[in-house]
Amino acid sequence: MLLNIFWGILGLYVLLSLLILPTQYRFLTTLKKEEAKNKAKGKTQGEMYDNMGAGELVVHENIQGNPVFFLANFLASVIYRIKH
Repeated sequence: MLLNIFWGILGLYVLLSLLILPTQYRFLTTLKKEEAKNKAKGKTQGEMYDNMGAGELVVHENIQGNPVFFLANFLASVIYRIKH
């Protein structure tokens, strides 16, 4: 019984991660483009984050740092590295 609950929760987590994956991938590609644009201007990654507004920083922290999104972030990173 407990094992079935565990597998059910794990299955829902994987399903949620797969549903969120396209959004995470788009966010990652946009972030990498922004980093490349700032690198061409001679700005560091730290300066890029310093220039972000408070709302952008909160969204970025939530998308990248939330443990619920870990699997989706990991899969988006793997797909990004394969494609680029």
